[in-house]
Amino acid sequence: MSPPWRGWSLRARLTAGYTVALGALLALLGAAALVLLERGLRTTVDQSLLSVGRTVAEMRRRPEAPGAAQLEEALDALLGPLATERFLRLLDPYGRPRAPGPRGLDLPLGATALENAAAGRETFETLPVPSGPVRVLTYPVVAGGRLLDVVQVAMPLAGVEVARNRFLVVLLGLAPVALAGVALGGWLLTGRALAPVDAMAAAARRIGAGDLAMRVPTDGRADELGRLAAVLNQMLERLERSLAAARQLSADAAHELRTPLTVLKGEIDVALRGTPSAEETQRVLGSLREEVERLAALVEDLLFLARSDAGAIRLPPEPVDLAALLDEAGPALRAIAERGGARLTVAPSRPLPVRGSAPLLWRVLLNLVENAVRHGGPGVTVHVALRRDDGTAELLVADDGPGIPPADQARIFDRFYRADAARSGDGTGLGLALVRAIVELHRGQIGVESAPGRGSAFRVRLPVRESS
Repeated sequence: MSPPWRGWSLRARLTAGYTVALGALLALLGAAALVLLERGLRTTVDQSLLSVGRTVAEMRRRPEAPGAAQLEEALDALLGPLATERFLRLLDPYGRPRAPGPRGLDLPLGATALENAAAGRETFETLPVPSGPVRVLTYPVVAGGRLLDVVQVAMPLAGVEVARNRFLVVLLGLAPVALAGVALGGWLLTGRALAPVDAMAAAARRIGAGDLAMRVPTDGRADELGRLAAVLNQMLERLERSLAAARQLSADAAHELRTPLTVLKGEIDVALRGTPSAEETQRVLGSLREEVERLAALVEDLLFLARSDAGAIRLPPEPVDLAALLDEAGPALRAIAERGGARLTVAPSRPLPVRGSAPLLWRVLLNLVENAVRHGGPGVTVHVALRRDDGTAELLVADDGPGIPPADQARIFDRFYRADAARSGDGTGLGLALVRAIVELHRGQIGVESAPGRGSAFRVRLPVRESS
């Protein structure tokens, strides 16, 4: 069974928690104040009794010391109205009263108090009497190292109890008022503090999948809620870019699929219009096979990119020598260059070990060279080289072709993007996107340096596998 406050609003829970916490703090402070008040009052009583005891002792040490009967009158004359709150009794060194107790109060004298008096030490005690508890001071009167008298001074604690009870009543009476004020203030403050959250929620409800251009209002706040609104706006911006990219990908994929499907349909229609000869049948089947292979390659590339985006591709930690891989790929690279009328040069390289997948790195080589040959045009020279730089293996594929305009350099790694509109029918537009995905899977980086009329240089940097 879930707690009842689970169904409360955040504002109600914050107000309740704040009120309970402050109520507990007030209770703790009230208890501490009550204890300190009572202790302070008792200390005041003890100091007052000690002052009277010392005064009486000084009187008894004088040569003209008043007797026990006159002592109360002398004390009344000395202390004035305060003397009515105290009781005084004079005892001999053996604890016997020298005169009847003033005002008829009979104060007992314990053995411990008498022993302390004989040793010259005062003793404080709280004793119960019929009229209520009293605080008693047993004070020795010593002269010349000899105990002359024992003075007992007492004061009722009724005043202390009355002051304590009044403070407790005031505390208990004001606590509910204080808690009610705290609850009301907490409710108003939390409502004001959470108002921007309600505004954010309302704005988020208005933002639909078709209108991600809207943003949550920040009102220039620099606090936690302002940072939350900024984070939400950043998330919406990323979602808008992702949705736009998904829409563009869908449109580009549909465009790429439409061309081979149109060719397939046309070839099939030609074959169905009459009875083709064996040569015509072979030509049609060959054309159909090329288009099917193109569709299969497009689907495989899209599937690879989707799995790469989802993090579903795990590279085997196999050692791969890039120099050996380049030697093995040499014939295929030269075939690509010859087919495009280009010239290929491969610089010799020492062994350069990395970790990853040899087939995927092979595809990086082929795609970069094929991209350089296709966009460089006939007569272009493509140069491939490897080198090691500060623990990094660098693959360079450069050409002396027309180069890439600066406006296109930031988008050439996007899917289905073609910088050369005149060659929009060549390839699938996924080659460089696949290269970047493979390089990032190997925890590497790829960049391009190009200028119109000065050719292009693609650099792939991969971490070197250090030998153990």
